[in-house]
Formats: sequence, structure tokens, C-alpha cells
Amino acid sequence: MTFSINKPTLAVNQIDIISKKQETQNERLASGLKINSAKDNAAGLQIANRLTSEINQLEQLSNNAGDQVKVNKVADAQLSSISSSLLRANELSIQSSNPLYSNSVIQSEFDQLSEEINLVAEQALGNSDFISGLDASDPASTQQAISEALETVDNKAVSLGAQSNALDSRVSTYEVSNINNQASRSRILDTDYAQSSSEQQTNNLLLQASLIVQQQDDDRKGLLINKLV
Repeated sequence: MTFSINKPTLAVNQIDIISKKQETQNERLASGLKINSAKDNAAGLQIANRLTSEINQLEQLSNNAGDQVKVNKVADAQLSSISSSLLRANELSIQSSNPLYSNSVIQSEFDQLSEEINLVAEQALGNSDFISGLDASDPASTQQAISEALETVDNKAVSLGAQSNALDSRVSTYEVSNINNQASRSRILDTDYAQSSSEQQTNNLLLQASLIVQQQDDDRKGLLINKLV
């Protein structure tokens, strides 16, 4: 019967296996991830990467929708400014029919209001000639022009409001989907610290036991060599 002193024992093999498990657990605890490379879980990593791509896409869509809502709010404020100026013009048109008021003064304010309205309307409505023909000497025509302009502004404001509401709803949908995707990715990728810590403690105990067995085996080999010499 042949006896090899240099042949690896079961304890040595066990120590190697446990040491590798310890390295894996340490890596998971340090990184916070239970999948640090494809060798850990290739299929899981592939799914996690797909979820990450979806998360990034949803975040971008949400940002785009949110940015558009901000743009709409700016436009809504501009439309509110136009409405205020139109209402002031309407008030002046009523005053212009009263002989106690000076039409020249009213016309001067009409011209100023028209300039301010058209400046804002160029940005909010894409029309730099939105209002014209405000005439202090023709209250009826002026009030008709103001009424039509107010209707246009109101319709645009309603349209913007509806669009913003739809965008807000869309953002909420994106956020819910994103939360679900992040939770799914977390279940696949994130380390369960309680479980990993428990496994690490178990590995430490097994490693200590294996080292004791190996030491005992080495001691027996030493005694055998002494007897053979």
C-alpha cells in the first residue's frame, strides 16, 4: 500500500472551498451587490442590465415631461400677463366713450399696451402682431378685437392646462414603473446583508474547524515521518 505525505487531504480541499466562499461573501458585503460579475449569475446580471436600461429610459422620459410642464407654466404666466393687459385695454375702451376722458391719453396707453402684448405674444403664441387696431375713437371695434384676443388666449391656456395635466399623469406613471423596476433590480442585485453576514459567520466556523482538522492531520504526518526515519 502506497502512502503519500504530499497528497492534499480532504481538509485542505475544504479549506480552499471555504476560502473562496469567504472571498465571495466579502466582495458582496463590500460592494453591496450579490452579483459583481457574470460569473456570479450571468442570467441575473443580464436581467439587471435590462432593468437598468429601462430605469434610465423612464427617468429620461420623466425628465422630458417635467421640463415640458415647466415650459407650459412659463407660457401660462405669459398668457396671464396678456389677459391682464387686454382687460386693461377693454377698460380703457369703455372709458373712451366717456367725454370726460381724453382719447389722446387713452390712445397713448392703447399703443403701449399693444406693444407689450405683442412682445409677450411672440413668445407665448408665436405671433408678434397678435393685437392691433386698438382705436380710442372706435370703442365698439376695439372691444370686438379685445374680445377675440381674449378668447384666443383663453383657448390656448385651456390647451396648455390639459397638456400639463396629461404630462403630470404621465410622469406619475413613469415614476411608479421606475419604482417597480428599481425594486426588481434590487432583489436581483443587492446583497442581503443579514443572510450574507450569517453565511460569512458559518464559513468562518467551518474554516476554523477545517484548519483544526488539517493541523491534526499534519501532526499525524509528522509523527509518521518520525517513526519512519
